[in-house]
Amino acid sequence: MQTADSTVITARDPLPNAMQTLSRILVLAIPFAFGALITSALNLGKVALLARAPDTGALHILSLQQPSFILALAMMEALAITAQVFSARSRNNWPRRGTLRAVHRLSLTGIMLFGTVAAAGYAVAQTVPVSDPEISTILTYFPLFILSLVLYVVFDIYYGALRGQGKVMLGLLPFIGLVAIDLGATYLLVAEFGWGFEAVLVGNLAGPALMLPIIAWLLRREMRGGAEDSPDAPFRIRMRQLQIGVGIPVFSSIMVGFISAAVVFPLLAKYGEENASAFFVLLRYRIAFMIPAIAIGSAIAILVNQMAEEGQGRQRLRYLCIGVPTMLFGYGVATFFLPQWSAPLDLLVPSQSADLRAATDAMFAKLLITFFLVSAAVMLQVILEQLGRGVHVLVIIFLVESATCAGVVWAATQGAGMTLILDILIGAAALSLALFAVQFLILLRKTGSEHAL
Repeated sequence: MQTADSTVITARDPLPNAMQTLSRILVLAIPFAFGALITSALNLGKVALLARAPDTGALHILSLQQPSFILALAMMEALAITAQVFSARSRNNWPRRGTLRAVHRLSLTGIMLFGTVAAAGYAVAQTVPVSDPEISTILTYFPLFILSLVLYVVFDIYYGALRGQGKVMLGLLPFIGLVAIDLGATYLLVAEFGWGFEAVLVGNLAGPALMLPIIAWLLRREMRGGAEDSPDAPFRIRMRQLQIGVGIPVFSSIMVGFISAAVVFPLLAKYGEENASAFFVLLRYRIAFMIPAIAIGSAIAILVNQMAEEGQGRQRLRYLCIGVPTMLFGYGVATFFLPQWSAPLDLLVPSQSADLRAATDAMFAKLLITFFLVSAAVMLQVILEQLGRGVHVLVIIFLVESATCAGVVWAATQGAGMTLILDILIGAAALSLALFAVQFLILLRKTGSEHAL
C-alpha cells in the first residue's frame, strides 16, 4: 500500500521523466495556442474587413453587439468545455463511445438554448418601447445575430470533444477551413455586393455549415473501435455532474467578468480619452499574452483528466507538480523581458500618435506586473474549472470582481487619480492569483490523498 509521501515529486526523480512530462504538455498546448490565434484572426479579420467598407455602419452594429457576443461566448464555452472534459475522461476511464452521445446531447442543448435566447430577444424588441437609438439597434439585430451562431456552437462542441481526446491539431484543420470560409464569404458580400451587417450573419453561418460534417466525421472516426456506450443511468449522472461542476461555472465566470468590465470601462473613460484608449490597447495586448497560459492550462487539465483512472495518480501529480510551476516560472521570465520587445506596442500604437503612445507607455510600465498575475491566474483558473473545482472558481471570481468594481467606483467618486485606479486593478489581480493558488494547493492535496488510497 502506498503512503501519502509516495505521491510527492522529489528531486531524485529522473530528469527524463520530468522532461517527458513537460514535453507532453507543450505538444498538446501548442495546438491550443494556435487555435486561439486562429480565433483572434477571425474576430480581427472581420473588424478589418468592415473597417475598410465604404459604409462603416456594419462595423458600428458589430461593436454594439459585443454584449451579445459575450453572452453567446459564455454559452458556447460552457457547452464546449463540458464536451472536452467528458471526452478527456472517456479516453481511458469511461466508455469512449459515450463521447458521441454526450456531443449529441450537448449539441441539442445548444440549439435549443440559442433558439430560446433569440426568441426572448425578439419578444423584447417587439414589446418593450425603447427610445435610445443604440439600444434599439442592439435589440433589432440581437435575434438574428444569436441565431447566426447556432451552427458555430455545434461545431465548437465537436471541436471540444476532439480536444478532449488529445487530437487538437486534427480539430484545427476544419477550424482553419471554417475561418477561411467565414472571412471569404464576408469579404465577398461586403466588397463585391455592398452588403452591410448581413454579411457578418451569413459568414457566421457559412463557415460551420460547410465544416461541421467534416469535424463530425473526424470525431466519429476517433470513436471507432471504442468501448460500448455506457448504460443510461451512469451516463446521465456524469453529464449532470459535469454540467453543474464545469459548464455552469464556466458560463457564470465569463458573465461575471463581462459585468465587471461594463462597470470599469465607462469609469476609466472619465480620466481622459488617452488614458481610456491606452488601457484598452494594453488590455488587448495582455489578452494576446495570455493565450499560451490558457493553452497550457487546458493541456494540463486534459492530460490529468485522461489519467483519472485508478493507478495513474502519480502521473496526474506529475503534470500538476512539474507542469504548473515550470510554466509559471516561464511566464515570469517572459514578463520580465517583455518591455525589451517594443514591436507589439509599435504595431498597436504608432509613434505618430504621440499623446496616446505616451499614455500607453506610462500605463504599460505601471501594469506590467499584471501581465504575469493575470496570465498565471487564468492558467490556474482553467485547470481548476476542468478538474472539478469550478464552483470555487466562480465564487472567487465573483468576490474579486465585486471588490474591484466597488474599489474603482469608490475611487472615482472620491476624485482619486488614475494611479489609485491602477493600484486597485493590480491589487485585484494579485488577490485573484493568491486565491486560485490556494485552491490549486487544495487540489494537489486531494489528488495526492486519492492516490494514497
